Amino acid sequence: MQDARTPFLTKRELAVARVKDAIMLGRYRPGQPLRQVQLMADLDLGATPAREAVLELVAKGLLVHESHRGMRVAALDTERVRHVYSVRALLESEAARLSAGAATDAAIDRARRAVQGMKAALAGKDLKKLSSADGRFHQALYEDADNPILLNLIEQMREQFPRYVLWKSPGRVRQSIQEHERILERFALRDGPGTAKAVRQHILNGLDAFDAILRANGVR
Repeated sequence: MQDARTPFLTKRELAVARVKDAIMLGRYRPGQPLRQVQLMADLDLGATPAREAVLELVAKGLLVHESHRGMRVAALDTERVRHVYSVRALLESEAARLSAGAATDAAIDRARRAVQGMKAALAGKDLKKLSSADGRFHQALYEDADNPILLNLIEQMREQFPRYVLWKSPGRVRQSIQEHERILERFALRDGPGTAKAVRQHILNGLDAFDAILRANGVR
C-alpha cells in the first residue's frame, strides 16, 4: 500500500524509495545477500515494483548482482568511499558557492529549520529523521545554484553508499551539526566563497570519520 505522505509516487518509485531507505539506514547491511521475495515480504512490495527497484538500484551501485552468487547489498571499501567523497567535495562546494550568492530568504529559513531538525533527531536518537533533516539542509543549500545538471550529479553521489555508518556515531553527528551551523552562518550572509569553503571542509571531515570507522571495523 502506498504511503499516505507520498501520493505522487508511482509503485516503482515507491519501491525504489523503500529499498533505498532500507539500505541507507542500515536495515540491509553492506555485503548482505538479498532475494526479491525477501524485499517483497519485508517492505510490502509487489513483484513487478520490487524487480524494477532492484534493477534501478543495481544501476545506481547500491545493489550488486553476480553470477552464481545472486544479489547482495554493495560492499563498502575505503578506496571507493574516498573517491566518492572527493567528487562530492568538488561538486557540492561549487553548488554552495553558486547558490549562496543568490540565496532566497526562504532557502535560508529552510536550511535553518533543517539544522534544528537534525538537533531534535539526535536528541531523539531517530536515524531516519536525522537523515531526512540532513537531506533537507543540503537541498536548501544548493537549490539556488541554478544548475540542474550539477544538482543531479550531487544527488547521484550522495546515494552511492549508506550513510548510517556515520549517523550511528553520536560524536560525529554532533560535530556534523556544528559544521552545518558554520555553513549556515556563511550561507545566511550570502557569502559564496565562505559557504563553499565550509561545505568542502564538512565533506572532508565526513570522509575522515567514515575512513576511521571502516578501518576500525576491518574494512580496507
